[in-house]
Amino acid sequence: MTYEINKRRPGDNDGRFPEETPVLVRYPLHDAQTNDRDSWPWLPGTILEQCGPNEWWIVVEAPALAEPDPSIPNGDAPENLLYPACFRDSTEIRAVSMHVWERIRSKTEHG
Repeated sequence: MTYEINKRRPGDNDGRFPEETPVLVRYPLHDAQTNDRDSWPWLPGTILEQCGPNEWWIVVEAPALAEPDPSIPNGDAPENLLYPACFRDSTEIRAVSMHVWERIRSKTEHG
């Protein structure tokens, strides 16, 4: 018997969180929060793709989490910053308007 989750193809999405949708996602902002999921704030993110029946791959776009790209000369320029990505189920994702997303993103700029 083949496990169905491995049969997903690029573009498979149930429509709850389409690719490139701005969302809020639960993610630790500080190392001290890593082991306490209840303390994780809702941070701005963008859906990269749906990976399973109830799982999405998301880039977390909180400026406080950004790191310079060491592989290029101007790695600390805003367009070259690297952000973490994570896998989350629907209980750890919230749909949000772009206005709210931008407001929350600016609040996380300095951690």
